Amino acid sequence: MQNLPQIGKDRRTKWTAWPETDMSLEQEFSPAYQHLERRLCWLRELAGSLEGARAAVLASNLAELKLQTARQSELCAALGQFEPVTSCPVGERWNRLLQESARTEMRVRQLNREYGALLARARRTVDIFCRLLANSEPTYPPPKRESAFFRSELGS
Repeated sequence: MQNLPQIGKDRRTKWTAWPETDMSLEQEFSPAYQHLERRLCWLRELAGSLEGARAAVLASNLAELKLQTARQSELCAALGQFEPVTSCPVGERWNRLLQESARTEMRVRQLNREYGALLARARRTVDIFCRLLANSEPTYPPPKRESAFFRSELGS
């Protein structure tokens, strides 16, 4: 097996496809990077789940709504377990991850506000129908069962 030079250790090796950085391979795959990437992945999943729940509410799909709500609960619990990163690596990739994380957090906040407003509007609609139904009971009694005589007259 051929010995390959380590990235970042041997400055004589130049790859034109990758920009030269001061970051070693150990820094690139440090727990801080993995931590932030995992958090970003879960934030993206949460945004997708909020969009799925919104679509389920609009389609009146209760099964999908329950599924998305359970997924949101799992993701929020997982995100709540994350501790702040204590060591802050430097570099272009780290800054890009931080910026993407901030953008995704803002997107999740916006989707959450929109979803909350949609649920509030749906709740008001349900309340209106419940009041309408409760107030119309004395006006419109439930239909009476047809008598055998009436059915035989219609069938002839």
